[in-house]
Amino acid sequence: MSLKLTFTASLLALATSLTMERVLADEPKELNIAAIFSVGLDQPWDKSWYEAFQRVKALKPHGLEINLKYSEHVWGDKAEAVMKSYAEAGKFDVIIATSTFSDQVKALRERYPNIIWEVHGSGNEGLGGNMLWYYMRVHEPAYLMGMVAGLTTKNNMVGVVGSFPADDANDEINAFLKGAHDVNPNVKGRVTFIQAWYDPQKANEASYALIAAGADNILQLGGAFQACIEKNIQCYGNFVDMNSLAPNNIVTSTVAKWDPTILNTIDVWYRHETEAKKIEASTDPVWFGMKDGGSDLAPFHGFTDKLPPDVIQKVNAKRADIMSGAFTVPLNTSEPKSD
Repeated sequence: MSLKLTFTASLLALATSLTMERVLADEPKELNIAAIFSVGLDQPWDKSWYEAFQRVKALKPHGLEINLKYSEHVWGDKAEAVMKSYAEAGKFDVIIATSTFSDQVKALRERYPNIIWEVHGSGNEGLGGNMLWYYMRVHEPAYLMGMVAGLTTKNNMVGVVGSFPADDANDEINAFLKGAHDVNPNVKGRVTFIQAWYDPQKANEASYALIAAGADNILQLGGAFQACIEKNIQCYGNFVDMNSLAPNNIVTSTVAKWDPTILNTIDVWYRHETEAKKIEASTDPVWFGMKDGGSDLAPFHGFTDKLPPDVIQKVNAKRADIMSGAFTVPLNTSEPKSD
């Protein structure tokens, strides 16, 4: 009887071992992603996503080897054609379009239900199902930059060069202006939209006009700093640490960290593959705040010694409050107006 029990236990152990080996063998080892950039890696929005992807790739979540193929300067009808070619290639698990591409995804996603489609930012339609929709909100670090501007302005005038009055640009601008007003009620704000996501020439022209109107601190969403250098005023970068472009003028920048969104997409795909989970994405955009690792404030670099110590102390204290949840930066997506 003892021999029989021992033999049965051995069989069970062998069966369990074989089952585990089969499960491990069936776990995906590789994830292939295709990305569509409306502009390209010269533009901060796309660059910030690509840098985050490289960080996530190095982490190897779920032990995955993650491969990326991408196309730059893709928009409109061309975007649908490029996405379709990636889908028809049959080797991409996730196709990411880093801007307003839900119209193109709508035409393709039902034909390729096992592909996860992803779009970013405002202007998209929440389709749910196998389309993920993420926002990048950097209004929290923008508020901190506004504090710096409000505490250091000599003219009590701060300016903003905006792109479009889209809600995920409005939130950042409104937070910057509120941060300035909260620490200096005498501050007035001037806002100019250049009606382009990336146009350095228009951005510089708008900056010159704001400086002529008295602005001595400018939040620059257009990524151009020639005017700041020539007029020697303080400016603030967007989405990536831009200090190297104008070390004597760029105080700090908002930093967009797409890491949580990329990791979330990988988790959705992994569950779909390993647990046969149906992909049921939210029809509302998902975003991650500073305390979730979704954004932050860039270092002050050389301005650590240039700014008054109490300014840095106040900003660091407020950042700590945001990270702990003790302070919430208001999310205001209404179109900003000049004072």
